[in-house]
Amino acid sequence: MKEKLEKIDSEIENGLKFKASDRLRNLIQDNPNETQLWNKLAELYYESGFLDSAGKYWILTEPTDDRIKNCVEIYEKSVNYSGYQILQEIVFRGDKSKLSEFAQNKLAELEADSKKKADYVPKFSPKKNKRKNTNSEYKQTFKDKLGGYLIFGIVASIVILIIIGFVTVIKWIF
Repeated sequence: MKEKLEKIDSEIENGLKFKASDRLRNLIQDNPNETQLWNKLAELYYESGFLDSAGKYWILTEPTDDRIKNCVEIYEKSVNYSGYQILQEIVFRGDKSKLSEFAQNKLAELEADSKKKADYVPKFSPKKNKRKNTNSEYKQTFKDKLGGYLIFGIVASIVILIIIGFVTVIKWIF
Protein backbone atom coordinates (compact mmCIF):
# COMPACT_ATOMS: atom_id res chain seq x y z
CA MET A 1 0.00 0.00 0.00
CA LYS A 2 2.94 2.29 0.72
CA GLU A 3 4.11 1.96 -2.90
CA LYS A 4 0.65 2.85 -4.17
CA LEU A 5 0.50 5.93 -1.95
CA GLU A 6 3.91 7.06 -3.22
CA LYS A 7 2.71 6.59 -6.79
CA ILE A 8 -0.43 8.61 -6.00
CA ASP A 9 1.68 11.40 -4.48
CA SER A 10 3.91 11.55 -7.55
CA GLU A 11 0.84 11.66 -9.82
CA ILE A 12 -0.57 14.56 -7.80
CA GLU A 13 2.78 16.39 -8.06
CA ASN A 14 2.80 15.85 -11.83
CA GLY A 15 -0.73 17.21 -12.20
CA LEU A 16 -2.40 13.84 -12.81
CA LYS A 17 -5.08 14.47 -10.21
CA PHE A 18 -7.84 12.55 -12.00
CA LYS A 19 -5.67 9.44 -12.17
CA ALA A 20 -4.64 9.88 -8.54
CA SER A 21 -8.26 10.23 -7.41
CA ASP A 22 -9.12 7.07 -9.34
CA ARG A 23 -6.34 5.16 -7.61
CA LEU A 24 -7.40 6.51 -4.22
CA ARG A 25 -11.02 5.44 -4.77
CA ASN A 26 -9.80 1.94 -5.67
CA LEU A 27 -7.60 1.84 -2.57
CA ILE A 28 -10.57 2.92 -0.45
CA GLN A 29 -12.63 0.06 -1.89
CA ASP A 30 -9.84 -2.37 -0.96
CA ASN A 31 -9.10 -0.77 2.44
CA PRO A 32 -12.33 0.91 3.61
CA ASN A 33 -11.24 1.19 7.25
CA GLU A 34 -8.21 3.33 6.38
CA THR A 35 -9.60 6.80 7.09
CA GLN A 36 -6.29 8.36 6.00
CA LEU A 37 -7.18 7.34 2.43
CA TRP A 38 -10.61 8.94 2.74
CA ASN A 39 -8.98 12.13 4.05
CA LYS A 40 -6.32 12.14 1.33
CA LEU A 41 -8.98 11.88 -1.37
CA ALA A 42 -11.04 14.58 0.32
CA GLU A 43 -7.97 16.88 0.40
CA LEU A 44 -7.36 16.21 -3.29
CA TYR A 45 -10.95 17.13 -4.14
CA TYR A 46 -10.82 20.19 -1.87
CA GLU A 47 -7.63 21.47 -3.50
CA SER A 48 -9.18 20.89 -6.93
CA GLY A 49 -12.27 22.91 -5.99
CA PHE A 50 -14.75 20.02 -5.79
CA LEU A 51 -16.11 20.89 -2.37
CA ASP A 52 -19.11 18.54 -2.49
CA SER A 53 -16.88 15.58 -3.36
CA ALA A 54 -14.50 16.57 -0.60
CA GLY A 55 -17.45 16.60 1.80
CA LYS A 56 -18.46 13.13 0.62
CA TYR A 57 -15.11 11.70 1.69
CA TRP A 58 -14.86 13.85 4.83
CA ILE A 59 -18.31 12.81 6.05
CA LEU A 60 -16.83 10.18 8.40
CA THR A 61 -14.12 12.55 9.64
CA GLU A 62 -14.63 14.62 12.76
CA PRO A 63 -14.81 18.24 11.60
CA THR A 64 -11.72 19.78 13.15
CA ASP A 65 -11.83 22.97 11.09
CA ASP A 66 -14.32 25.09 9.19
CA ARG A 67 -13.40 23.85 5.71
CA ILE A 68 -14.34 20.27 6.64
CA LYS A 69 -17.63 21.45 8.15
CA ASN A 70 -18.40 23.56 5.09
CA CYS A 71 -17.61 20.79 2.61
CA VAL A 72 -19.68 18.22 4.50
CA GLU A 73 -22.55 20.72 4.68
CA ILE A 74 -22.31 21.39 0.92
CA TYR A 75 -22.30 17.64 0.24
CA GLU A 76 -25.25 16.91 2.54
CA LYS A 77 -27.18 19.77 0.98
CA SER A 78 -26.42 18.43 -2.53
CA VAL A 79 -28.12 15.13 -1.64
CA ASN A 80 -31.00 16.83 0.21
CA TYR A 81 -29.73 15.60 3.58
CA SER A 82 -30.76 12.06 2.61
CA GLY A 83 -29.06 9.42 4.75
CA TYR A 84 -30.06 6.79 2.21
CA GLN A 85 -28.43 8.70 -0.67
CA ILE A 86 -25.26 9.34 1.32
CA LEU A 87 -24.96 5.65 2.26
CA GLN A 88 -25.49 4.68 -1.40
CA GLU A 89 -22.75 7.05 -2.52
CA ILE A 90 -20.05 6.39 0.07
CA VAL A 91 -20.51 2.58 -0.14
CA PHE A 92 -18.76 1.74 3.13
CA ARG A 93 -17.70 -1.93 2.97
CA GLY A 94 -15.48 -1.99 6.01
CA ASP A 95 -15.78 -2.98 9.65
CA LYS A 96 -17.62 -0.21 11.49
CA SER A 97 -16.08 -1.21 14.80
CA LYS A 98 -12.62 -0.24 13.49
CA LEU A 99 -13.72 3.34 12.81
CA SER A 100 -13.46 6.27 15.18
CA GLU A 101 -16.35 6.94 17.55
CA PHE A 102 -17.39 9.96 15.48
CA ALA A 103 -17.50 7.89 12.27
CA GLN A 104 -19.48 5.11 13.96
CA ASN A 105 -22.00 7.65 15.28
CA LYS A 106 -22.23 9.34 11.87
CA LEU A 107 -22.90 6.01 10.13
CA ALA A 108 -25.52 5.13 12.75
CA GLU A 109 -27.15 8.54 12.25
CA LEU A 110 -27.19 8.08 8.46
CA GLU A 111 -28.64 4.57 8.81
CA ALA A 112 -31.35 5.83 11.17
CA ASP A 113 -32.24 8.61 8.73
CA SER A 114 -32.32 6.14 5.86
CA LYS A 115 -34.57 3.79 7.82
CA LYS A 116 -36.88 6.66 8.76
CA LYS A 117 -37.14 8.28 5.32
CA ALA A 118 -36.68 5.37 2.89
CA ASP A 119 -37.61 2.46 5.18
CA TYR A 120 -34.44 0.74 3.97
CA VAL A 121 -30.81 0.73 5.08
CA PRO A 122 -28.35 -0.22 2.33
CA LYS A 123 -25.82 -2.82 3.42
CA PHE A 124 -22.62 -3.43 1.51
CA SER A 125 -20.70 -6.63 2.07
CA PRO A 126 -16.91 -6.52 2.04
CA LYS A 127 -15.31 -6.86 -1.35
CA LYS A 128 -13.79 -10.29 -1.78
CA ASN A 129 -11.05 -10.73 -4.33
CA LYS A 130 -11.29 -14.42 -5.03
CA ARG A 131 -8.86 -15.74 -7.55
CA LYS A 132 -10.01 -18.41 -9.90
CA ASN A 133 -8.47 -21.78 -9.19
CA THR A 134 -6.15 -22.34 -12.14
CA ASN A 135 -4.82 -25.60 -10.71
CA SER A 136 -8.07 -27.45 -11.09
CA GLU A 137 -7.89 -30.19 -13.69
CA TYR A 138 -10.37 -30.12 -16.53
CA LYS A 139 -11.63 -33.51 -17.68
CA GLN A 140 -12.72 -33.70 -21.27
CA THR A 141 -16.13 -35.19 -21.83
CA PHE A 142 -16.95 -37.60 -24.66
CA LYS A 143 -18.66 -34.77 -26.57
CA ASP A 144 -15.53 -32.61 -26.28
CA LYS A 145 -13.34 -35.42 -27.59
CA LEU A 146 -15.78 -36.21 -30.40
CA GLY A 147 -15.90 -32.54 -31.43
CA GLY A 148 -12.12 -32.38 -31.52
CA TYR A 149 -11.86 -35.54 -33.63
CA LEU A 150 -14.58 -34.26 -35.97
CA ILE A 151 -12.81 -30.95 -36.58
CA PHE A 152 -9.48 -32.73 -37.06
CA GLY A 153 -11.13 -35.14 -39.54
CA ILE A 154 -12.66 -32.30 -41.56
CA VAL A 155 -9.35 -30.39 -41.73
CA ALA A 156 -7.46 -33.58 -42.68
CA SER A 157 -10.03 -34.39 -45.39
CA ILE A 158 -9.71 -30.91 -46.87
CA VAL A 159 -5.92 -31.20 -46.95
CA ILE A 160 -6.11 -34.66 -48.58
CA LEU A 161 -8.62 -33.45 -51.20
CA ILE A 162 -6.41 -30.45 -52.02
CA ILE A 163 -3.42 -32.77 -52.53
CA ILE A 164 -5.48 -35.15 -54.73
CA GLY A 165 -6.75 -32.18 -56.77
CA PHE A 166 -3.23 -30.83 -57.20
CA VAL A 167 -1.90 -34.22 -58.32
CA THR A 168 -4.81 -34.61 -60.79
CA VAL A 169 -4.16 -31.17 -62.30
CA ILE A 170 -0.47 -32.01 -62.70
CA LYS A 171 -1.38 -35.31 -64.49
CA TRP A 172 -3.67 -33.41 -66.90
CA ILE A 173 -0.98 -30.92 -67.78
CA PHE A 174 1.74 -33.54 -68.45
